[in-house]
Amino acid sequence: MRSRRQDMPPDPAAVVRALRVCRDVMIRVCARVKIGGAVYAAASAVIDAIDRLATALTGDRDYFAGPGTAASEGQREAEEVKAARERGDVPWES
Repeated sequence: MRSRRQDMPPDPAAVVRALRVCRDVMIRVCARVKIGGAVYAAASAVIDAIDRLATALTGDRDYFAGPGTAASEGQREAEEVKAARERGDVPWES
């Protein structure tokens, strides 16, 4: 019998929240270990995988890229929408 699994998880916002936490930890790991070493390479691979999964869930290849200090009002508003979606305040859309 074929599986009737959906393409998206039941709560994509929860998945993205967890990915954000894990990605932040991996970035801190990379900042503290030898560049090019085994741990650095593995943490970088995890970051790449997180970014690919976030792209699949959100449709945004740069989902975790912040707007930067020179962000326009529109960019700041887009970040606020992302945060609201992750909190569950706004319905999830991919």
